[in-house]
Amino acid sequence: MIINLSDGRVFLDYGPMQMMLAASANGRDMASELRQAADYAIKNLKELAVVQELAKDVRTVNKPDLTGVSLPLQLMIEAVKAAGDETLTPMAAVAGTFADMAADLLVAKGASKVLINNGGDIAIRLAVGEKTSVGLTPGIDSADFTHVISIEGKDGIGGVTTSGLGGRSFTKGIASAVTVLAHTAREADACATVIANHCYTEDPGIIRLPAEKIDPNTDIPGHLVTVRFEKLKPETKEKALANGLAKAKELISKGVIHGVVIFLGSLIAMLPDGLCQSRYKE
Repeated sequence: MIINLSDGRVFLDYGPMQMMLAASANGRDMASELRQAADYAIKNLKELAVVQELAKDVRTVNKPDLTGVSLPLQLMIEAVKAAGDETLTPMAAVAGTFADMAADLLVAKGASKVLINNGGDIAIRLAVGEKTSVGLTPGIDSADFTHVISIEGKDGIGGVTTSGLGGRSFTKGIASAVTVLAHTAREADACATVIANHCYTEDPGIIRLPAEKIDPNTDIPGHLVTVRFEKLKPETKEKALANGLAKAKELISKGVIHGVVIFLGSLIAMLPDGLCQSRYKE
């Protein structure tokens, strides 16, 4: 289902995909092009469904020859390789990839400003001189945002995505929200998963189960994922946060991501410093 909204945006609700699309061409409304981008997203989802088993197989990431592989899956594989975690399947970048592909289509049709929100994984395309702001929630299931990131076209940021405990996908860590900024949404998507997984340290209060016990169709059977935590040791959250930051610092140093904001309960940390600001005045 594709719905034109009164403010010029388009909402797509198709299978597992709920996508909000917005774009303008130097201020010009692009309602027709947005519907085309929504149709394109549906087409890409159907293409991926044909190769779903490949997309859910960790061995696909190291496939030596991608000839004949659909474009969505190719882009997913490239993003997961960039994240550098051999435990990830291409599905770790699926939401960001669909957002990217819709955004790139709109740019090709003349858009100077594009925002594609695919269930919290956001593709951003800003021409020089354009700018936008993205609100950050302190938890995947939070109803409102508490912090804001300001982005300009010159910044080279094309994706802002969030992972963490309580989201659509599983996490191995205890971070309530890990938001990553990268050149593309698909790279941000994969890296947010990696960093969120690293926001962990051993503690008997963390309840984990094999992923397949929660979802028989998971792409990571045999992996322990966090279900919840309770009565943690005083130092556990600080250690988990430090572990997540260490992984983020590594990815930043390699040029894979631009920055990260990690929320873990009442704790917040970011790289680089000052990346986001509280929406509430001091």
